[in-house]
Amino acid sequence: MADAGSSSLLLLLTAFLHLSVPAGALHTVGSVPLDTVTFYKVIPKLKYALVKIDTQYPYGEKQDEFKKLVENSASSKELLVAEVGISDYGDKENSELGEKYKVEKDDFPVYLLFIDGDLETPARFTGEIKQEGIQQWLKTKGVWVGMLGCLEAFDFLAQDFSSTRSVEERQKIMGKAKNRMEKLPESDQKLAEQYHKIMSKMLAQGDPFVSSEIARIGKLLEESKMSSAKKVEFQKRQNILSSFQIPNSPREDL
Repeated sequence: MADAGSSSLLLLLTAFLHLSVPAGALHTVGSVPLDTVTFYKVIPKLKYALVKIDTQYPYGEKQDEFKKLVENSASSKELLVAEVGISDYGDKENSELGEKYKVEKDDFPVYLLFIDGDLETPARFTGEIKQEGIQQWLKTKGVWVGMLGCLEAFDFLAQDFSSTRSVEERQKIMGKAKNRMEKLPESDQKLAEQYHKIMSKMLAQGDPFVSSEIARIGKLLEESKMSSAKKVEFQKRQNILSSFQIPNSPREDL
């Protein structure tokens, strides 16, 4: 978890940069617009910064996914989400950053994760541009961004559980989950219990249980005429299940 100092720095930087945005400039609420000057001032100061490099005026499904990601990023005290808009006409604003990180126009949007202020070797995401996939990738890099129904500590236990094939190690992780569950507020206990039940199912039925259950719930959400409240409960379960999935390294580091 981030300490109070780093959290305060993140808030101050975000506030300052939003105040400095020119009137009428396009950016996504909750993200920080950067240019070739502010980029080098801000990124080195942060533990984690996810930067989207894109056209200056993004739109469509991929931009909608970015908006959902930015909204969810409010749950992370360590992560700053920023965007760099590159112009392909006139002065070609911010094109220097595109060249530095080998981003071509046909690649837009490109997501780069900068860790501990390292400007030279960011991790680059190459999977399908979906909010859920990007968040899962961030988890593998040690960055937690909350999804509906998910608990931070239990998400990391889920990753630890899926990362080992040792039955003994998995049982130990289940023990940790049960101990932590008992110390949670009642509302969170119900969510934590789902993590524990999924672990039990994986031990009994094997790891394919997760993907098959995600698919089953996905079909129910698409086809069933259920109430909004019921849909939310299914979405929570699907999100918790996704915490047990280990992405296949969707993007290589630069």
